Amino acid sequence: MKKGIYLLVGILLLGMGMFASCDETTGSDPYANWEVRNERYLDSIADVAHANITGEWKIFRAYSQDYETGSGDLLPSQGETGDYIYVKVIQDATALAEAELGEGNAECRGALFTDSVYVHYKGSLINGTVFDGTFTSDLDYEITTPSKFAVGGLINGFTTALLKMHEGDHRLADWLYKGDRWEIYIPYQLGYGTSDSDDIPAYSVLIFDVALCRVWAVGETGPVWN
Repeated sequence: MKKGIYLLVGILLLGMGMFASCDETTGSDPYANWEVRNERYLDSIADVAHANITGEWKIFRAYSQDYETGSGDLLPSQGETGDYIYVKVIQDATALAEAELGEGNAECRGALFTDSVYVHYKGSLINGTVFDGTFTSDLDYEITTPSKFAVGGLINGFTTALLKMHEGDHRLADWLYKGDRWEIYIPYQLGYGTSDSDDIPAYSVLIFDVALCRVWAVGETGPVWN
């Protein structure tokens, strides 16, 4: 019995030493063991999303991949972790609209591949480095100017997210502030892959805080953001 306890303590101490060693390495080089760290990070996010204990997680397979069912909807277990984006819902446009208009009465427009959008966004890496965005700390809708994008002109994971998001209900006076806002985790396979891209190292999981403000289609007059 005592031998078992000593063995357990030894394993714990060894594990603590390994974590300390890892921290020291990443402390001197924030991108040390980058591929492995990103793979482990994404696995942990995927586990949380699959468990969905809080009910605020969504999982979407990349829009560009083939589907094996007639409905075009695959269970996450039917693909690899890197085939999906993982989404934590911060703000739900439909729920907000229904709170004011009544359940089942919301008309929240979604985006199509050929549409254009206005979005607020912040992109960061797993070590906290912010590499791009319309805001860098807290999002203030009143003072922050969103960016304009063509939905189909972005990295695979970002396009996949936009195709699932909604801008809010136009009948609400403040609908521009009540679109979906998601925290999106994109595996490197659906991001910039195995090559560096400017300040983004190869094998990077991309974390985006995205708020959808406006959607418009080809042929519609695009709005001018004041």
